[in-house]
Amino acid sequence: MAVQFRSQKYLKDIIDGTSIGTDNYFVEDNLKVVAEASKSLLSDLGSVYGTEKLTPEILNKPSVVKAQMAEWLFTAVQLLDYCCLPLMSSARSKIERLQEEKIEDQRDIIRLQNDLISQKNEELGQVSKTVEIEMKSFSSVLQKNCSSALSPKNIATAVKSVKKQEDRSKELVVFGVQEEDGECLDKKVGKLLENLDEKPRVTDCVRIGRSAAGDKVRPIRFSVRNSEQVHNILRKAKLLKNVEGYKSVYISPNRTVEERIGRQKLVSELKKKRSEDPNSNYFIHRGEVVKRAT
Repeated sequence: MAVQFRSQKYLKDIIDGTSIGTDNYFVEDNLKVVAEASKSLLSDLGSVYGTEKLTPEILNKPSVVKAQMAEWLFTAVQLLDYCCLPLMSSARSKIERLQEEKIEDQRDIIRLQNDLISQKNEELGQVSKTVEIEMKSFSSVLQKNCSSALSPKNIATAVKSVKKQEDRSKELVVFGVQEEDGECLDKKVGKLLENLDEKPRVTDCVRIGRSAAGDKVRPIRFSVRNSEQVHNILRKAKLLKNVEGYKSVYISPNRTVEERIGRQKLVSELKKKRSEDPNSNYFIHRGEVVKRAT
């Protein structure tokens, strides 16, 4: 019979095998044998009944002999008993083993995390202790220094320095205005500023330095309302060189001694660079002598 021949051909090695259902038996080649046997059985059934869609009603065909039906049933039972069930059991064992390995891996991860947390806590404790010691030391030094830094005398000196700096930011100095007996400095400064189209409220006009014989002219220091007005006047001061009677007059901020010394150095450096490189345009910008890009 056709089915008997196929059963002997495709199932003999499986039925006679001694390692059915073990992990080392169901490799890829063995699974192919099982698949071919199952395909062979279904092919024979389809060829006899004339259809691949088998149902109990179709299988109950009177023309199929009992021996043929028994051979089909035997082959199906062999496939199920010797192949499918052991394979399912093996797969289940593998899944359970993998689950156990996963659980053990998770335990290892948790254990490593706990060890890491413990180590970090220990390191944090050491850092905290070090910081505490350093803070105590710093606090001691700070208290010692603050006791002298916050003395009434030092506080008064600091306030006075800040006040002077604030006042100086609203002050300007004019150089080159001729001195005259009985002069009114407010009017002189006001007239000068009119040439710059500036009319601020001018106060505290005074000549700086001691009066000296000869042609030496003392500069004039004066105050305006705020530093913004100072900025506007300084921005336009270069226009005086084009005004008759003021070509030798220039205006500068009221600098400290240190600032004047620094400014003199910058001016000397500017003159030197202009002398060495007359074809370039050098100027002072933000405390530095820079070359204008061409």
